[in-house]
Amino acid sequence: MRDPRHVAITGASGGLGRALALEYARPGMALSLCGRNAESLARTAGLARGKGAECFEALFDARDAEALVGWLAVSDRRAPLDLVIANAGICRGVGPDGLEDPRDAVDTLRVNAETAILTSLCAARIMRTRGRGQIAVISSQAGRVPLTFTPAYAASKAAARSYALSLRDGLAAQGVEVTAVSPGYLRSPMQETFVGGLIRAWPAERAARRIASALRGNPREIRFPLLMNLLVWAFQFCPRFLAPPLLRSFSFRCEPPSGSGGGKPAQGAAGTAAGDPDAPGGGTSLGDGSGSGTGAEPFSG
Repeated sequence: MRDPRHVAITGASGGLGRALALEYARPGMALSLCGRNAESLARTAGLARGKGAECFEALFDARDAEALVGWLAVSDRRAPLDLVIANAGICRGVGPDGLEDPRDAVDTLRVNAETAILTSLCAARIMRTRGRGQIAVISSQAGRVPLTFTPAYAASKAAARSYALSLRDGLAAQGVEVTAVSPGYLRSPMQETFVGGLIRAWPAERAARRIASALRGNPREIRFPLLMNLLVWAFQFCPRFLAPPLLRSFSFRCEPPSGSGGGKPAQGAAGTAAGDPDAPGGGTSLGDGSGSGTGAEPFSG
């Protein structure tokens, strides 16, 4: 899909979702954007309109399956969907006892895996009827390695990635393109709560440019940055005793923002690896302690 005219993006309130919306925004482009923070979503749409795009906002929680399916159907009736980007995502870290809160783990799986799968599946059903269209699933480098401090996040992103790659093989003959996108760290306001991590975070705008450019070639998977990609690749083959220090070289922990009084870390926007899908602060790269003040490990998506 070299020249999409109608792009739908979940989790468009901030972070990578907002950056993708602005990357595609131009005269003649229709953008269907969803999120659950009205102020942040309106800001994304306003910025995109300023670049000449026609924007249609939908305010709902992406975990609402009925709302999500209905939104895609309405968006396609407005104008045929050329590209759908399943971008909404959250991350939660472990608590003081070294384990995740069960509710956090389930919620992470629902948002990162179930929402991505449902978005992709519904888009696929719509697109295959006319034999054209493209789907991009925002996974993470975390979906390629086991992460001690964010196991549900790693599992959810692995599920999203696997589903995208499987869907790609099944839909290729029907004219629908599917790509898994696996970013590393992405810069955002919430990164201020991170301690540790040696891999430089990419600005969300740079990541969006990379994704939009690569999608024109219909790749199986988009992975960046190069150093993170090499480290993840090396992890697959390193001896077991070297795995923990290798992970530590790019891991981090989350701490509450200064002046927070020890409360929950700030939550970030959809489409990055951390935080609540649509909080006003924008997304982050790789993790929020979900109030634990302990650790979250690397990788964004």
